[in-house]
Amino acid sequence: MVKFLKNTVLVLIFSAVLFALIEVIVRQFFPQTVRTTYLVGETLGIKDPVTGHLNRPNTHAAVTAPEFSVEYIVDERGFRNASLDSRPSSEATATKVLLVGDSFVFGAANHFDDIWPELLANRFKQEGLDVEVINAGVPGFDTSQQVLYLERLFETYQPDIVLLTFLPNDLFANRPIQNVDGQDQARGDARAVVQTGGSKKSSFQSVTLLKRMMMGTDAAYRRLYLMTPRKAFFENPPSEKMETKADTTKDILMRAKQFTSQHGADFVVLSVPQLFQVLQKASGEVVPDVNPDLPDQMFEEFSSENEIDWIATLPVLAQNYAENKAELYYRFDGHLNAEGNRVVADIAYDALEPLVSNYSN
Repeated sequence: MVKFLKNTVLVLIFSAVLFALIEVIVRQFFPQTVRTTYLVGETLGIKDPVTGHLNRPNTHAAVTAPEFSVEYIVDERGFRNASLDSRPSSEATATKVLLVGDSFVFGAANHFDDIWPELLANRFKQEGLDVEVINAGVPGFDTSQQVLYLERLFETYQPDIVLLTFLPNDLFANRPIQNVDGQDQARGDARAVVQTGGSKKSSFQSVTLLKRMMMGTDAAYRRLYLMTPRKAFFENPPSEKMETKADTTKDILMRAKQFTSQHGADFVVLSVPQLFQVLQKASGEVVPDVNPDLPDQMFEEFSSENEIDWIATLPVLAQNYAENKAELYYRFDGHLNAEGNRVVADIAYDALEPLVSNYSN
């Protein structure tokens, strides 16, 4: 018995030393942290009484992560830009397209020239169309925050077209817009966006690296995803909670539709899927009770009845991945990569070009 205990202790000590050695090697040569350095200004987010938070104007930050290294510049207007100076106003005849959304519109994890709003603006220019694309993406925004933000920006920028970006996680984040002391407010949690801090901490970086390695194959990624609570986004039939959240989201979208209609602007919703949806749909594998198209299908009838242009990007992204096998997302971070941004930009252009042409004519 004593010998057994000694051997057990030795094994535990050896395992602990080995794990510590692996952890040191990973931290030294394969760091898995996300580090943010503020070159100009403070944190990228600033509190706002209506939306919860906004981009902090005149901010320049460098972000280094295992999958990417980028710089974010927010100009004096609070929009992501190539420099701290805001762009000069376009010609009065230009068709203005206002993009509202979260980090997928802001362009998280990507260089400015690679984000789909910038690619979209360049495509309009290449096609000889006089269009000003206004990127008002704010990381961490849900649908209610986007709608309140577009209402605030509308008077200043007078857009002809408003494009709102929707992701499946918005369904669970969205809560009814509340009125406090006569002022409409979103109920989003701004703490994660505006908090001070230069790094995203991980308890054991070797464990993070192992997770990344496990997520490297499509089959493993899909199965790991279905083990998380996010599976509820795609369970078919949808849960009662999912139905309730969808109804809340529809109410918020109707507010945006009515607002833009009253102000003479077109309203478009661009639905961007999560990586899991793309991998699952591209695989062709049928998983009982799981439908990657469910979020779009839940809004299909609603958008048709209310004359909302609902642009589902999932079919094109899934087909592109199935045919080319080129990565469209960062596996661990979850955002679109440069190639994914290119595909979304093409989809957005095809959807918006007819509307833009109407204004040009």
